Amino acid sequence: MNYKKLFLNTTIIFILCSIFHFVYNFIPNFITSLFFPVNESIWEHLKMIFSSTVLFSFIYNAIYHEENFLLRAYVRSMATIIILLILYLPLRFMFGEIMIVTLIVLYISIFISEIIVSKISTKKHYKTLNLISAILLIINLFLFIIFTYYPPKNFLFLDTESNKYAIDILNK
Repeated sequence: MNYKKLFLNTTIIFILCSIFHFVYNFIPNFITSLFFPVNESIWEHLKMIFSSTVLFSFIYNAIYHEENFLLRAYVRSMATIIILLILYLPLRFMFGEIMIVTLIVLYISIFISEIIVSKISTKKHYKTLNLISAILLIINLFLFIIFTYYPPKNFLFLDTESNKYAIDILNK
């Protein structure tokens, strides 16, 4: 396991997340609402992680041409999201939102997911798993988009700053 590569990948994804966090604020339109967070809800931040990890996977594949990149993209995105929720939600419920803790948990979550992704074989091509992963990536993107505009009334979808659900234009 190449730890330099893991830290580099983690840092790049972390930086992408940081940039993606603000894209909709600077360019608020329908297209940016599809991929970038439109409010401060947990759900929208998960969309930011999803977009960052998938974009990173596509860029990484364009450079290194590894086998199973769709499987890697799916595992990278879902592992990061699941690990983040497991680590972050208990801390948030106990202590509230503490930005530095959130950022550290995000970095750790990305790092752990990079370890998991590094275990996926690049020597064998998993055609079926890659096809399933492509379908799941599309379904996940579709769910992020739908729930941006039509979220369930659940704490994951509540923008704690405005105390509203969904994209702000729907709350007017």
